[in-house]
Amino acid sequence: MTNDKDGCVVRLDDARSGAFASLETFLAAVDGATAYAFQPIVHFDTGIAHGFEALLRGVDGLGLGSIGALFDLAYHRGWLGPLERLLQSKAIDAFAEIPSDTVRLFFNVDARRVAAAEAVAEEIAERLDVRGVGRDRFCLEIPETQELATGDGALGVFRRLKEAGGHLALDDFGQGYSRLRLLHEHQPDYVKIDRYFISGISAEPKKRLFVSRIVDVMHVLGIRMIAEGVETEAEFRTCKDLGFDLAQGFLVQHPTVERAALRSVYPVVERINLTERRNRSGDVGLVREQIERLPPLRADLDMVDVFEAFRRHGEMSLFPVIDRDDVPAGVIRDVDLKAYVYSPFGRDLMANKTYGKQLRDLVNPCPVAAVETPIEKILELFAHHADTPGVLMVEHGRYVGFMGSIAILRAVHEKNLAAARDQNPLTRLPGNLSIGDWVAEALADGGTDRVLAYFDFDNFKPFNDSYGFRQGDRAIQLFAELMQKSFAGTAFLGHIGGDDFFAGFSGADAAAVRAQLQELLERFRHEVESFYEPEARRLGYLAAAGRDGQVRRFGLLTCSVGLLVLPAGREPVPADRAMAEIARLKKQAKAGANRLAVSELGVAT
Repeated sequence: MTNDKDGCVVRLDDARSGAFASLETFLAAVDGATAYAFQPIVHFDTGIAHGFEALLRGVDGLGLGSIGALFDLAYHRGWLGPLERLLQSKAIDAFAEIPSDTVRLFFNVDARRVAAAEAVAEEIAERLDVRGVGRDRFCLEIPETQELATGDGALGVFRRLKEAGGHLALDDFGQGYSRLRLLHEHQPDYVKIDRYFISGISAEPKKRLFVSRIVDVMHVLGIRMIAEGVETEAEFRTCKDLGFDLAQGFLVQHPTVERAALRSVYPVVERINLTERRNRSGDVGLVREQIERLPPLRADLDMVDVFEAFRRHGEMSLFPVIDRDDVPAGVIRDVDLKAYVYSPFGRDLMANKTYGKQLRDLVNPCPVAAVETPIEKILELFAHHADTPGVLMVEHGRYVGFMGSIAILRAVHEKNLAAARDQNPLTRLPGNLSIGDWVAEALADGGTDRVLAYFDFDNFKPFNDSYGFRQGDRAIQLFAELMQKSFAGTAFLGHIGGDDFFAGFSGADAAAVRAQLQELLERFRHEVESFYEPEARRLGYLAAAGRDGQVRRFGLLTCSVGLLVLPAGREPVPADRAMAEIARLKKQAKAGANRLAVSELGVAT
């Protein structure tokens, strides 16, 4: 009895495993019964396939209960090495048939072989070379739950793999033992967060907080984060907001053995992103203005033609490189060719078909963003990739241009200027233009829970008339400060004007938001009392002229809030209907004892 990769107890069936009388019969049975399915790993912002994970299928045909049982049987018989070599070849051979020159193969290896310092890296590199697959397109996945993966021998294997040009991913992160030594001494290129933390993450604040901290730390280390097991749009949106780089799961595509079903760009991701109003805001025009329409080179272009392209365009220091589907593969820079240009036989060597150097072998990675991506996200992508000259821009997954560092900074500057013009001068909160964009996004986005809160002071005019505009401004600033203390970083906050404010919540629980707002109203009521003279505080009212000129008693300052809940799964809500409901809620809130009114608009489908 032993444990499989998923932590489940596996009982080796001696009767069935005994059918494999020799290594030869065992390998023949495995080869005949199994095949590899592939599941895409895609970019959150574009839906472009970054790679495909090879997943073993057909083990049940061997009479074994699980994949873990197969590897345990091989390990106990001393056949683990031959089994791994067979499966590596099957996976690489199947991957080589996928019509792409840029996507990466993610392949799981049993950590027991890696820990034993066997020649795993060399075997993989040799097979990649035989099938004509670039070594930089291979990524070895190590499950975190296999504790032996970080032994001294394993670190040597990882080093040799990277020296050969390959990549390393730490799988199931958070499920078992944190391999801190691996992160420190030989950090992986990717970390996959375990499915447990992704499932239901949109509705669980503690999971979001925990995962967001992991993502932040890994990005500081320069590690790309993969959200594994993304099955719903809500999970996708939350993971994207948390900063994950790549997504994998049933939402994008189930594992498939059909090569024709694999895509270079996944429409489901494009559709989700297009429904986000944030991605269709004023940033689109700003980004388009700054895009340079650099002519791209095809990844299969002959090196003689590459040299000629640089000669004809002497003003260009780089060219974008795209595959046969116009999907960006990276960039080729003039400095990458200088060693060959200045060598007496460099250009002839590069042009030699026997030498084998192709454009795809010299391509440098470059971050990719869709034209609909917010400019802050584009800047973040640029900042997180060391030594990158800029960001490749795509539309519907296809290359449309390039944004260099100067263009990115110029776009950020222009947006900051526009935000400053929209900012309320008294509270420094975003004004009506920004609020309008956020609300329009919320109404159009039916895949995320949203809560819209509109605030309006009660009895503000008599207070302002009695104590003057300066004191009225102090009350407005007090409420803005209390809002920021209560919701900074967890909500969009805006100042509509005068004594009217707005707060927008995305992916939050409506009941929790209501409780927080009730607390905010109480704090404001308590603290603003100090703005009144002692006599007014003692009486609990202020005698002042109303709008009709008649002197009446007005209660002390309070605030009312209308709360509009938009549940996930709803149909898009028309703006005029939402505004009419908000007006009704504000009126209802002012008439109520607790100054808060709530309604839900749009029935979840």
